[in-house]
Order: sequence, then structure tokens, then C-alpha cells
Amino acid sequence: MYEMRRTKEDAAQTRQTLLDAALELFSRQGYQATRLEDIAKAAGVTRGAIYHHFGGKAELYKSLMEAASAQESGAVETAISEGGSLPEIMTRILSYSLALLEKDRRLRQIFELSLIRAGNDPDLEAVRNQRLEQSEILINSTASIMAQGIIRGELRADLDPTTVARAFIAYQNGVATLWLSDRQAFSLKEKAAEFADVFMVGLLAR
Repeated sequence: MYEMRRTKEDAAQTRQTLLDAALELFSRQGYQATRLEDIAKAAGVTRGAIYHHFGGKAELYKSLMEAASAQESGAVETAISEGGSLPEIMTRILSYSLALLEKDRRLRQIFELSLIRAGNDPDLEAVRNQRLEQSEILINSTASIMAQGIIRGELRADLDPTTVARAFIAYQNGVATLWLSDRQAFSLKEKAAEFADVFMVGLLAR
């Protein structure tokens, strides 16, 4: 039993080491320029270990994106769990998600990787398609929440829920991208709540 647990722990550690190495190299060299040999060397394993745990470079990239998505979902769940009105919850979602980007270097690297350093490598087409599907699911679920806010009179009655959902996600990504282009311009963590308030003011019922 102990040996089995030890083997699982070793496998999990090797997997994490490969993900860490891949992220560092993707961030520094870009996805296309990074070879499996580079990742294996940085992780201190053989190239075969990558195929064993991930099947290839695209699967490493996909796993990094999934980890970031799970972390962002955690921030959203925390914001929702604290309760309050829909405007209060949506303000916290924006605030917590943006602040997390500045606080967590790994999440920041993955965000930059997806926006800038992944390129249009054909190997990632399946991953991009999957992310588009997930994005549509996110938009639809956010639109449903916005629709409830409109019904309850918390948000303006003239708003289209899907348009609001798209604007909400686009605003969050836009602020994050703006900050990444010049991190010295302002503190995302300190200004996150203010950015959230600016967006939500235009949605509130009067």
C-alpha cells in the first residue's frame, strides 16, 4: 500500500515538475519555439516522461490552461459564496479575479501565454476550439445570472443579458491586458475594486 501511494506521489510530482518547466519555457521562449527536449531537460526527466504523463506539448499547454481556469473559478465561487445583491456579487467577481492576477505569478504567466505567447500553432487548434466552447458556456451562464438581476430590478430593464455577459467578460480581460502591458502604471490589486465599480455603475437600475 505504501509503495503504491509513493508511486502515485512520485507521478504527481513529476507531472507538476513538467508543468512548471513548460510554463517557464513557454513564457520565456513562446510556445512554438519551445521543444519537448527543452522541457524534459529543464524538468530533469526524459522526453519519454512527457509522453507518458501528457502525450505531447499541446497537452501540457492544455493542462496549464485548465489549471488557470480552475483557479479563476475558485475566485468566482468565493465571490458568490459571500452573498449579497447581484451587483455586489458581480463587483466582487471582477475585483477578486483582477486582484488574483497581480497576486499570483503563475496565473499571470498562463494568462500572458494564452494571449501573447501561444501563437497560431496548428497543434493547439483543438485546445483553442475547446476554449471557445468553454467561453460560450461561460457567456451563457453569466447571461442567465444577468437575466435574473434584470427580473429582480437590480439591473436596468433595457439591457440584453447576453450583451451584458459578453461586456462583463471583455471588460475583465481588457483591464487585465491593459495592466499586463505596463504593470508600473497602476496596481491591479489596489485598483481592482474601483475598476469593478466603474463597470457596474452603468448596469444598475435607477
